[in-house]
Amino acid sequence: MPLRIATLFLALLLMGCDKKEEPSAQACGGIAAVQCPDGQTCVDDPADTCDPNKGGADCPGICK
Repeated sequence: MPLRIATLFLALLLMGCDKKEEPSAQACGGIAAVQCPDGQTCVDDPADTCDPNKGGADCPGICK
């Protein structure tokens, strides 16, 4: 019985090992004018409702 429990625990543990999380994009721009690392450009963040083309000059962006 302890072997079955250990095997089940190991199987459950290994099930999560294959998941790869998408790295979150680095924030840039905004009121602080944060710069992106070399080779990347600051673009509008589609996940927010701030639109830099419609009065949102201080909208934060994401590095791509």
